[in-house]
Amino acid sequence: MNTGIKIIGCAFALAMSQATLHSDGTVSASSVATRGGRVGWARMITPDYQWNIHDNQDPKLARFIQRQTSLNIGPVWNSVSPEDLEGLCSYPFVYVKDLLRVSGPLALRNIQEYLRRGGFLCVDPCTAHMSSEDAQTFLHMHADWFARLIPGCVVRELPDNHPLYRCYFTVGVDDLFTPDMINLGAVKPSHIGMWGVFQGDRMIAVLSISGLECGWPQTPERVLGCMKMIVNIYVFAMTRAVDAASRHP
Repeated sequence: MNTGIKIIGCAFALAMSQATLHSDGTVSASSVATRGGRVGWARMITPDYQWNIHDNQDPKLARFIQRQTSLNIGPVWNSVSPEDLEGLCSYPFVYVKDLLRVSGPLALRNIQEYLRRGGFLCVDPCTAHMSSEDAQTFLHMHADWFARLIPGCVVRELPDNHPLYRCYFTVGVDDLFTPDMINLGAVKPSHIGMWGVFQGDRMIAVLSISGLECGWPQTPERVLGCMKMIVNIYVFAMTRAVDAASRHP
Protein backbone atom coordinates (compact mmCIF):
# COMPACT_ATOMS: atom_id res chain seq x y z
CA MET A 1 0.00 0.00 0.00
CA ASN A 2 1.21 3.53 -0.72
CA THR A 3 2.49 5.50 2.24
CA GLY A 4 2.28 8.96 0.72
CA ILE A 5 0.71 10.99 -2.06
CA LYS A 6 2.82 12.88 -4.58
CA ILE A 7 1.33 16.03 -6.11
CA ILE A 8 2.24 16.20 -9.79
CA GLY A 9 0.81 19.44 -11.08
CA CYS A 10 -2.78 20.17 -10.13
CA ALA A 11 -4.63 23.41 -9.48
CA PHE A 12 -4.92 22.33 -5.85
CA ALA A 13 -2.34 21.06 -3.38
CA LEU A 14 -3.22 18.39 -0.86
CA ALA A 15 -0.84 19.92 1.65
CA MET A 16 -2.58 23.29 1.68
CA SER A 17 -4.59 24.47 4.63
CA GLN A 18 -7.63 26.67 3.98
CA ALA A 19 -6.76 26.98 0.28
CA THR A 20 -8.87 29.23 -1.93
CA LEU A 21 -9.02 29.33 -5.74
CA HIS A 22 -8.96 32.74 -7.37
CA SER A 23 -10.35 33.83 -10.71
CA ASP A 24 -6.90 33.77 -12.32
CA GLY A 25 -6.44 30.12 -11.35
CA THR A 26 -3.97 30.79 -8.55
CA VAL A 27 -4.31 29.34 -5.07
CA SER A 28 -3.68 31.09 -1.77
CA ALA A 29 -3.35 29.40 1.59
CA SER A 30 -2.72 30.38 5.16
CA SER A 31 -0.06 27.69 5.52
CA VAL A 32 1.70 25.13 3.36
CA ALA A 33 3.41 21.94 4.49
CA THR A 34 5.04 19.11 2.60
CA ARG A 35 2.83 16.63 4.40
CA GLY A 36 0.07 16.77 6.94
CA GLY A 37 -1.78 19.97 5.97
CA ARG A 38 -5.52 19.71 6.60
CA VAL A 39 -7.50 18.77 3.50
CA GLY A 40 -11.20 18.33 3.08
CA TRP A 41 -14.21 17.99 0.88
CA ALA A 42 -17.78 19.15 0.95
CA ARG A 43 -21.25 17.98 -0.01
CA MET A 44 -23.12 20.20 -2.40
CA ILE A 45 -26.49 21.42 -1.14
CA THR A 46 -29.14 20.80 -3.80
CA PRO A 47 -32.95 20.61 -3.95
CA ASP A 48 -32.60 16.80 -3.89
CA TYR A 49 -33.97 15.68 -0.53
CA GLN A 50 -31.16 13.11 -0.33
CA TRP A 51 -28.34 15.61 -0.73
CA ASN A 52 -27.10 14.94 2.82
CA ILE A 53 -28.25 11.35 3.32
CA HIS A 54 -25.96 9.29 5.57
CA ASP A 55 -24.05 12.41 6.63
CA ASN A 56 -23.88 11.01 10.16
CA GLN A 57 -21.68 8.23 8.77
CA ASP A 58 -19.04 10.54 7.28
CA PRO A 59 -16.77 10.41 10.35
CA LYS A 60 -16.24 6.70 9.59
CA LEU A 61 -14.85 7.63 6.18
CA ALA A 62 -12.66 10.31 7.74
CA ARG A 63 -11.23 7.81 10.23
CA PHE A 64 -10.56 5.32 7.44
CA ILE A 65 -8.71 7.95 5.42
CA GLN A 66 -6.68 9.01 8.45
CA ARG A 67 -5.67 5.39 9.18
CA GLN A 68 -5.00 4.23 5.63
CA THR A 69 -3.47 7.27 3.90
CA SER A 70 -1.17 10.19 4.59
CA LEU A 71 -4.02 12.67 4.15
CA ASN A 72 -4.89 14.82 7.16
CA ILE A 73 -8.60 14.80 6.39
CA GLY A 74 -10.97 16.90 8.46
CA PRO A 75 -12.99 14.87 11.00
CA VAL A 76 -16.27 16.63 10.24
CA TRP A 77 -18.22 16.90 7.00
CA ASN A 78 -18.86 20.19 5.28
CA SER A 79 -21.61 21.49 3.04
CA VAL A 80 -21.55 24.15 0.37
CA SER A 81 -24.19 25.87 -1.72
CA PRO A 82 -23.64 26.13 -5.49
CA GLU A 83 -24.78 29.74 -5.19
CA ASP A 84 -21.69 30.50 -3.08
CA LEU A 85 -18.70 30.65 -5.42
CA GLU A 86 -16.22 31.51 -2.67
CA GLY A 87 -17.49 28.58 -0.63
CA LEU A 88 -17.25 26.19 -3.59
CA CYS A 89 -13.69 27.27 -4.31
CA SER A 90 -12.65 26.53 -0.74
CA TYR A 91 -12.82 22.82 -1.59
CA PRO A 92 -10.87 21.00 -4.30
CA PHE A 93 -13.37 18.13 -4.26
CA VAL A 94 -17.15 18.43 -3.99
CA TYR A 95 -19.43 15.42 -3.57
CA VAL A 96 -23.01 15.62 -4.88
CA LYS A 97 -25.86 13.14 -5.06
CA ASP A 98 -27.65 14.56 -8.10
CA LEU A 99 -27.03 17.63 -10.25
CA LEU A 100 -30.21 17.46 -12.31
CA ARG A 101 -32.15 19.68 -9.91
CA VAL A 102 -29.44 22.35 -9.96
CA SER A 103 -30.80 24.75 -12.54
CA GLY A 104 -30.59 28.31 -11.21
CA PRO A 105 -28.50 30.66 -13.39
CA LEU A 106 -26.24 31.74 -10.52
CA ALA A 107 -25.62 28.19 -9.35
CA LEU A 108 -24.79 27.03 -12.88
CA ARG A 109 -22.41 29.94 -13.47
CA ASN A 110 -20.67 29.25 -10.18
CA ILE A 111 -20.24 25.53 -10.89
CA GLN A 112 -18.92 26.36 -14.34
CA GLU A 113 -16.40 28.79 -12.81
CA TYR A 114 -15.48 26.31 -10.07
CA LEU A 115 -14.65 23.69 -12.67
CA ARG A 116 -12.77 26.23 -14.77
CA ARG A 117 -10.56 27.06 -11.81
CA GLY A 118 -9.69 23.40 -11.31
CA GLY A 119 -12.42 22.05 -9.04
CA PHE A 120 -13.63 18.47 -9.25
CA LEU A 121 -17.10 16.95 -8.79
CA CYS A 122 -17.99 13.42 -7.72
CA VAL A 123 -21.62 12.58 -8.58
CA ASP A 124 -22.82 9.48 -6.74
CA PRO A 125 -26.53 8.78 -6.17
CA CYS A 126 -28.12 6.24 -3.86
CA THR A 127 -28.56 3.15 -6.03
CA ALA A 128 -29.92 0.43 -3.71
CA HIS A 129 -33.19 0.24 -5.63
CA MET A 130 -32.02 1.65 -8.95
CA SER A 131 -32.58 -0.63 -11.94
CA SER A 132 -30.16 -0.90 -14.85
CA GLU A 133 -32.54 1.26 -16.87
CA ASP A 134 -32.67 3.85 -14.09
CA ALA A 135 -28.89 3.88 -13.92
CA GLN A 136 -28.54 4.44 -17.66
CA THR A 137 -31.10 7.23 -17.53
CA PHE A 138 -29.21 8.86 -14.66
CA LEU A 139 -25.98 8.73 -16.67
CA HIS A 140 -27.50 10.04 -19.90
CA MET A 141 -29.31 12.89 -18.17
CA HIS A 142 -26.15 13.96 -16.36
CA ALA A 143 -24.18 13.75 -19.61
CA ASP A 144 -26.73 16.16 -21.11
CA TRP A 145 -26.50 18.39 -18.01
CA PHE A 146 -22.72 18.65 -18.31
CA ALA A 147 -22.94 19.21 -22.07
CA ARG A 148 -25.13 22.24 -21.47
CA LEU A 149 -22.87 23.53 -18.72
CA ILE A 150 -19.55 22.87 -20.46
CA PRO A 151 -20.04 22.86 -24.26
CA GLY A 152 -17.75 20.35 -25.92
CA CYS A 153 -17.15 18.20 -22.85
CA VAL A 154 -17.17 14.45 -23.29
CA VAL A 155 -18.61 11.80 -20.95
CA ARG A 156 -17.28 8.27 -21.34
CA GLU A 157 -17.10 5.08 -19.34
CA LEU A 158 -13.71 4.43 -17.78
CA PRO A 159 -12.26 1.00 -18.64
CA ASP A 160 -11.62 -1.49 -15.88
CA ASN A 161 -7.86 -0.92 -16.18
CA HIS A 162 -8.13 2.85 -15.79
CA PRO A 163 -5.79 4.28 -13.11
CA LEU A 164 -8.83 5.50 -11.18
CA TYR A 165 -9.28 1.89 -9.99
CA ARG A 166 -5.68 1.51 -8.82
CA CYS A 167 -4.11 4.94 -8.25
CA TYR A 168 -3.99 4.29 -4.50
CA PHE A 169 -5.93 1.12 -3.68
CA THR A 170 -6.78 -1.66 -6.11
CA VAL A 171 -10.56 -1.80 -6.43
CA GLY A 172 -12.58 -4.17 -8.61
CA VAL A 173 -16.19 -4.79 -9.54
CA ASP A 174 -16.64 -7.40 -6.82
CA ASP A 175 -15.61 -4.81 -4.23
CA LEU A 176 -18.42 -2.46 -5.30
CA PHE A 177 -21.28 -4.90 -5.80
CA THR A 178 -21.32 -7.53 -3.06
CA PRO A 179 -23.88 -10.20 -2.08
CA ASP A 180 -25.44 -7.98 0.58
CA MET A 181 -26.47 -5.56 -2.18
CA ILE A 182 -28.66 -8.32 -3.59
CA ASN A 183 -30.11 -8.91 -0.13
CA LEU A 184 -31.27 -5.28 -0.16
CA GLY A 185 -33.06 -5.86 -3.44
CA ALA A 186 -30.49 -4.11 -5.60
CA VAL A 187 -30.37 -5.02 -9.27
CA LYS A 188 -26.85 -5.32 -10.60
CA PRO A 189 -26.41 -2.96 -13.56
CA SER A 190 -24.88 -4.29 -16.74
CA HIS A 191 -21.60 -2.79 -15.58
CA ILE A 192 -20.56 -1.39 -12.22
CA GLY A 193 -18.12 1.34 -12.99
CA MET A 194 -17.28 4.98 -13.29
CA TRP A 195 -17.79 7.50 -16.05
CA GLY A 196 -15.43 10.42 -16.52
CA VAL A 197 -16.46 13.89 -17.63
CA PHE A 198 -13.65 15.38 -19.71
CA GLN A 199 -13.03 18.93 -20.81
CA GLY A 200 -10.20 18.72 -23.29
CA ASP A 201 -7.40 16.75 -21.66
CA ARG A 202 -8.71 17.12 -18.12
CA MET A 203 -11.20 15.04 -16.18
CA ILE A 204 -13.46 17.49 -14.33
CA ALA A 205 -15.92 15.06 -12.76
CA VAL A 206 -16.73 11.42 -12.12
CA LEU A 207 -20.21 9.94 -12.47
CA SER A 208 -20.80 6.84 -10.36
CA ILE A 209 -23.77 4.49 -10.28
CA SER A 210 -22.29 2.39 -7.49
CA GLY A 211 -23.86 4.16 -4.52
CA LEU A 212 -20.46 4.46 -2.90
CA GLU A 213 -21.49 6.58 0.04
CA CYS A 214 -24.26 4.13 0.93
CA GLY A 215 -21.69 1.37 1.33
CA TRP A 216 -20.70 1.74 4.94
CA PRO A 217 -24.07 2.50 6.55
CA GLN A 218 -26.13 -0.09 4.62
CA THR A 219 -24.02 -2.87 3.13
CA PRO A 220 -21.23 -4.06 5.45
CA GLU A 221 -19.61 -6.28 2.82
CA ARG A 222 -19.00 -3.21 0.66
CA VAL A 223 -17.50 -1.02 3.36
CA LEU A 224 -13.85 -1.35 2.41
CA GLY A 225 -14.46 -1.38 -1.35
CA CYS A 226 -16.58 1.79 -1.29
CA MET A 227 -14.25 3.65 1.03
CA LYS A 228 -11.25 2.69 -1.07
CA MET A 229 -13.00 3.88 -4.23
CA ILE A 230 -13.80 7.25 -2.67
CA VAL A 231 -10.14 7.63 -1.71
CA ASN A 232 -9.06 6.67 -5.22
CA ILE A 233 -11.35 9.25 -6.81
CA TYR A 234 -10.05 11.95 -4.47
CA VAL A 235 -6.40 11.06 -5.02
CA PHE A 236 -6.84 10.78 -8.78
CA ALA A 237 -8.67 14.11 -8.96
CA MET A 238 -5.95 15.86 -6.99
CA THR A 239 -2.92 14.35 -8.70
CA ARG A 240 -3.65 12.94 -12.15
CA ALA A 241 -6.90 14.29 -13.60
CA VAL A 242 -5.15 17.00 -15.56
CA ASP A 243 -3.83 14.61 -18.22
CA ALA A 244 -6.16 11.63 -17.81
CA ALA A 245 -7.87 12.04 -21.16
CA SER A 246 -4.71 12.37 -23.21
CA ARG A 247 -3.19 9.23 -21.70
CA HIS A 248 -6.35 7.14 -21.75
CA PRO A 249 -8.39 7.93 -24.88
